[in-house]
Amino acid sequence: MFMRKIFEDSDLEADTLYDEFLEIIINGGGYQGITDYLAQRLQVNILIENEYFLVLARSYYDTPTFSNTDRRTGIKYWKPQHVDPRIVEYVRLLQSTHQPVSLPELPEYGITSPRMVFPIIIKGEITKYLNIFKENLNREQMRIVRVVMHSLVVLEICRQAQVDLEDRYLKNLIFGLIFDDKDQNHNFYEKENLPGFDLSREAVLTVIQINAALGKRQMEGVLRSIISDLSMNASAVAISEEQAVLLIQSSDGSLLETAVITEYLQALFEALKMTFTNCKIKIGVGRQCYNARDYKVALNEAFKALSFTDRKLGSEEGVIYYHSLKLMECLMQPGNEKTLSGFVQSIIGNLYAYGVKNNINLIDTLESYLNHNCCIQSAARELFIHPNSLRYRLEKAGKISGLDLADNDTKLELQLAIKLYRYQGDLLLEM
Repeated sequence: MFMRKIFEDSDLEADTLYDEFLEIIINGGGYQGITDYLAQRLQVNILIENEYFLVLARSYYDTPTFSNTDRRTGIKYWKPQHVDPRIVEYVRLLQSTHQPVSLPELPEYGITSPRMVFPIIIKGEITKYLNIFKENLNREQMRIVRVVMHSLVVLEICRQAQVDLEDRYLKNLIFGLIFDDKDQNHNFYEKENLPGFDLSREAVLTVIQINAALGKRQMEGVLRSIISDLSMNASAVAISEEQAVLLIQSSDGSLLETAVITEYLQALFEALKMTFTNCKIKIGVGRQCYNARDYKVALNEAFKALSFTDRKLGSEEGVIYYHSLKLMECLMQPGNEKTLSGFVQSIIGNLYAYGVKNNINLIDTLESYLNHNCCIQSAARELFIHPNSLRYRLEKAGKISGLDLADNDTKLELQLAIKLYRYQGDLLLEM
């Protein structure tokens, strides 16, 4: 048989089973066709995932393996493979040994049956996981599983060529939209429906930056898995070893809602933090794009958003929207560093120095007071202090800084100085 010649596996009997799975591949059945057929042969539930735990196909033989428990609240990310210590250990064992492992039922995740997980290996790397929801497979069932694993290798090799072609096509489109390349043929802009992206519809452009990421391939794979989990209609393309462009469109052709985009991007950020636990992650968001000319502008805006970091509480991560920078973007242009530093020093320099010496942050106190429209009670609640304690701190801040906190112009300058300090951190006070 054809499959037997490829693998030359003397332990597998040359029977019609090889031809049956090969026929599924030839007829375009793909992962779902193999999953459905295997579920019937083994009379068990089957699930196939890729190396990033993106579900490619599932088939139920009898009772659904997954209960009706909602695995997500809204669009909140859910990947126990990255966060649950028990499952993480199983994954590590699979990846280190390349041998099948047995997983127990996980009712807290809605998985009601134990399973065997078989890694599919190509060129020494795991490319797929075959989940069979049954333990203690007998000899005949194991023989069928080995045939299926071989079939999945063949399917993966066949599909990879098609995926690579579609990938290059999509990347050429996106690179053509966001970068200046005089030698590139832009005729494909006239086509509206391309793999994974529709140029005729509006899109939001973001740039995702993951410091110390493991390369373009991993970034794209993880992003695609998360996009699928969150039911996002988006396309991700790595543009460097640590950065990727993400284009988001509505799933039904309707206009993009700001609140929905905000929720999706926050969920995406949380998902990336779960996956890249030791990396700093930022997402810069540019404008919504309605035509080809908008994309280069949106990319520039997304990069500018990434260049600003809210350093409050030491944070250098998060989702940053270009449109929210407003005055900050105008002020913090190259060449303004010394002027801005002098301004910040004159307003809050004494407060900063006093705080370092006495371990008390009066800048936070003033910021909360101003953010609550100078309402003592509201600011005190946020700071978890008594209103009288807040009055004492404000009086002390006024004496140390020499500022008249009752003057409207002074309050405006103080707010601006604090915002600049939040974006640039201690650097503005040390220049």
